[in-house]
Amino acid sequence: MKKILGVLLVCIALFAFSGCGSTHYTVTKTDGSTIVSVGEPSYSDKSKSYELKDLDGDKVILKREDVKEIKENKD
Repeated sequence: MKKILGVLLVCIALFAFSGCGSTHYTVTKTDGSTIVSVGEPSYSDKSKSYELKDLDGDKVILKREDVKEIKENKD
């Protein structure tokens, strides 16, 4: 019983420390500033803009012409 409980606790700890598993992206704007996105930014052809959620969970909308580069973070 103790062995099963120990294995279960290790599994729970590994899951807790792994985070939510979301991939982060660094968006570099044309003015040189950066925003880290939780998940991949989505692009709208209709509005010609990117929509993303920053690390604080706030929704950010950027015009296409204001975005220089979007790179996936390799943590």
